[in-house]
Amino acid sequence: MTEEQKSPFFKLHVEEVTQAKRTLLDELNLPPKVTQFIRDNAKILQNSLVALLVLVCAWTFYDYYTGKQRNDSTAMLAQAIASPDPAARANELNKVIAEYPRSGAAVWGKIALAHDLMDNKEYGKAKEAIAALLDSVDKKDPLYSLLLLDIAQACELSEDYANALSHYAALREIAGFTVLGSLGEARIYELTNENGKARETYEKIKTLTDLNPSMLEWVEAKLAGM
Repeated sequence: MTEEQKSPFFKLHVEEVTQAKRTLLDELNLPPKVTQFIRDNAKILQNSLVALLVLVCAWTFYDYYTGKQRNDSTAMLAQAIASPDPAARANELNKVIAEYPRSGAAVWGKIALAHDLMDNKEYGKAKEAIAALLDSVDKKDPLYSLLLLDIAQACELSEDYANALSHYAALREIAGFTVLGSLGEARIYELTNENGKARETYEKIKTLTDLNPSMLEWVEAKLAGM
């Protein structure tokens, strides 16, 4: 050993260097096997961490983007529906559909356009528009029953009674729409002069448990006048 190595200053220097070389892993006091595993796989672990960070950032951006799209499309839809001018309203609704085709606002924009067609007595076009929407919606979706009611009414107004009756019958089978579907059926039977079936349907409506008192009174008055 040299004189320099015997010096207390040399020993202090070695201890400082050794201390400086201690890493975060050493400070964590992990089991030796764990520490060695991390050192041996440092590159893989670093790449995995980077990939995870990229994924988190991408998801955060996607969440922000979809939220912004939803807010923007909803605001545009509200503005379009509030338009007092029919031509401007139709133009703005079509703009919502074109700019946000996969949004809920686009669906409601199409429904609003179909309702406008019905208001203008363009029942044929209204039926086509609603039928296209109906085909694109799952039967379990709450929107399905509303569209079914719309197309039944469009068929009824266009005097397409056979299809109207079919749609009302389907509506009757959906929970919460039994009364509306049954009333629609009874009304179609009256329009086609099938009074026996109309009376039978009204009698069935009287037995429904979810019939409110005012509706029951109306049905009884209807039966009394038949």
